[in-house]
Amino acid sequence: MPRIIISCPVTGQDVPTGHRTQDIDLSSMTEARSFRCPVCHEVHAWQGREARIEFDETTPAAHPADLTGLGAD
Repeated sequence: MPRIIISCPVTGQDVPTGHRTQDIDLSSMTEARSFRCPVCHEVHAWQGREARIEFDETTPAAHPADLTGLGAD
């Protein structure tokens, strides 16, 4: 199942949030969630609009807006 990632606000690196989803539309995740960043070790809060989906660990993460037209109808 794809991981949900955000950009670490301290380092700018993509980091996993500890959540996974099969839903491509993260906009429904409006409630803030938090996690301890594995890169800078600070706690970061995030919402779906700030997150991206990493389909596998070797493929760069895609922002939901970039998935338009991929046949996910």
